[in-house]
Formats: sequence, structure tokens, C-alpha cells
Amino acid sequence: MDQLPTLQQLEYLDSGFEVSKILAHAGFSIEKSAFSITWGQIAEEIAHTLADHGLPPDRLEDEFLIDLAQGIQKVLQNDDVLFWRSSIRTFTTDHPTVTAFTTSNLDKDDECPLTEQYENAIR
Repeated sequence: MDQLPTLQQLEYLDSGFEVSKILAHAGFSIEKSAFSITWGQIAEEIAHTLADHGLPPDRLEDEFLIDLAQGIQKVLQNDDVLFWRSSIRTFTTDHPTVTAFTTSNLDKDDECPLTEQYENAIR
């Protein structure tokens, strides 16, 4: 058997209806999104995170970046999207590929990955 709504839930429902009605009369489309993130913004945040770790995107597989974007899409569907930048940074940083690059370079010395790649190329 379903529980009866509480007084507070009924109040929320009634208040929500009234606010929605006022906004609709003022021209707000109740069905339209009030907040959105573009794929360009997501790409920029991924790029900034990779750059912070010294990982240039042109050195990474396209499939990795596509996989990363698909994972971020899932994260943003489940997380609080108001913190989307933080969610993207965390997901990117915690991705096994990024972790493999950053931890393997930390074990070698204090140099960034590009310096290490340069030294390996000139040897």
C-alpha cells in the first residue's frame, strides 16, 4: 500500500505548481533545460586536466579520449552537475590510463612526462 503524502510534500507540490505557473506565464518554458554544458566545455576541461599532468592529447590514443568523454557523460548523468568541472577533473585524473602515465613518471624522477619523453628520444 502506498503511503499518504506528508503535509510538507503536499506543500512542496502546491508551491511547485504555483511557481511553475508564474514562470510559465512570464515566458519560461518549464520543459526546457535551465543549465547545460557543451562538449566544447567538456573538451576544454579534459585538456586542462591532461595538461596539468603533463599529458598532451596528441600523444594519447583517440579511443582513450572518446572513452573518457563517454565515461564523463555517464558521470554527469549521475553526479551533481553544478560541480561538473570537478567531476570531469576527478574522472580524468582517476582514469587508469592517466594514472598509469602519472604514477610511472613519479617513480622515475621529479621530471614531467614531456621531459622524460624528450630524454628518451635523444638517447
